[in-house]
Amino acid sequence: MKLSYEQERRLVAGILRAANFPGEDAEIISRVITHSDFTGVPSHGLSRLTRYLRQVQQGALNPRPRFEILRDDQAVLVVDGDNGSGILSVNRAYELALAKARQFGLGLATGRRNANIGCGSYYAWQAVEDDMICLLCCNTYAFAAPYGGAERLLGTNPLIVGIPTGDAHPLVLDISTTKVAMGKIQAAQREGQSIPPDWASDYEGRPTTDPALAYALSPIAQHKGYGLAVIAEALSTLLSGAAFGTDVGLFSRLEPENTGFFLLLIDPSRFLPLEEFKRSADRYVAMLKGSRKAPEVDEIFLPGELERRRYEELMVSGISVSPALEEELCQLARQLGLDFAGEGLSALLCRLEKDAASLCSQDNS
Repeated sequence: MKLSYEQERRLVAGILRAANFPGEDAEIISRVITHSDFTGVPSHGLSRLTRYLRQVQQGALNPRPRFEILRDDQAVLVVDGDNGSGILSVNRAYELALAKARQFGLGLATGRRNANIGCGSYYAWQAVEDDMICLLCCNTYAFAAPYGGAERLLGTNPLIVGIPTGDAHPLVLDISTTKVAMGKIQAAQREGQSIPPDWASDYEGRPTTDPALAYALSPIAQHKGYGLAVIAEALSTLLSGAAFGTDVGLFSRLEPENTGFFLLLIDPSRFLPLEEFKRSADRYVAMLKGSRKAPEVDEIFLPGELERRRYEELMVSGISVSPALEEELCQLARQLGLDFAGEGLSALLCRLEKDAASLCSQDNS
C-alpha cells in the first residue's frame, strides 16, 4: 500500500493516541516518524513505530512521562524524560535550548532517562530553519561491541549536525556510528532477507549474513567509527547522568532504555552578521558542489542533500508499505482496541479518521 505524508502522520498519531499517548505528544512523535519515512530513512519510520508500541506494552516506554528540568543555569539545561519517548524529550529540550541560544548565543541541553529520539535529521532541519547551528548526539540500547570486542556495550550512537545557509542547500548530517541501524536488521528479518556480512557479527564476534544471528552491529570506518561512538556516548551520558554500557536496559527484554542525549545550539549571528555567515556558507557549498569530479560521477552531493531530494520526490509519490509491515501495524492496532471493518491500513485509516472527526466534534461542542 502507498501512503501520503498526511495519511502516515494521521495513522501514526491515531495509533499512538490508542496506545495512551496524549494528543499533542502523539502529533509531535508522528511528525518525526513521518519525516523519517519521507526522507528515505525507513529504519526510524513506521517500522520503528512497531517497536515503540511493543515497548509500551512491556512497560519499557512511558506514554505519559513527566518531563522535568533538573538544572537550569544560564545557557545550560539538564532534563529528565521519565523514560518517555526521546522524541518528546529532545523536542522539548530543543525549544528551551533555542530560547537560551537566542539569549546567550549558545544553548546546551543534556537529558537522561529517555528512549529512542527518532530520526535525527528532523532536529537538524528544524535548527537550520531557525538559523541555528545544531550538534546533537545520543546513546541507545547497546547494539555494538568495542572495536575488537564481542560484548555489546555501545549503542548506534548517532551524530547529527545542522548548519544553515542562504540560498544553497543547508548542511545536514545524520549518521549512525554503526554501519546500519538495528532497525535495518529487524526489517531484513521481517522480510526474510539476508544482510551484508559487514553489517553485524554473531555472538562469538564472527561476521554473519543471517539477521536472526546478528548480535553486535559493526562500526563505520572500523576503529574510527568506534571512536566516534565512544565520544557520542560519553557526551550524552556523563554530563546528564544517563545510563551507559551495561546500565542501559536490555533490548532483547524490551527494558526501559534510560539513555541520554547532548544537544548544542549555536547562534551564528553572535560571531558575525547572519547574512555574512550565510554568504560564506553558500560559497563553501558552491566550492564543494562545483569542484572537479571523479570519472563517471555526474554530481557531488552535500550531507543531507539526497535525503532532501527523496523528501521532495516522496511528497509527490507517497511511500510504499510492505505487506509484512502493514500486517504487523494492523495487528498491533487491534491489540490496542482499534477495531475496524475490512483489512489493511486503508481500513485502519478509515477508522482513525472517524475517531478524529468525533474528537473534533466534541471539542467544538
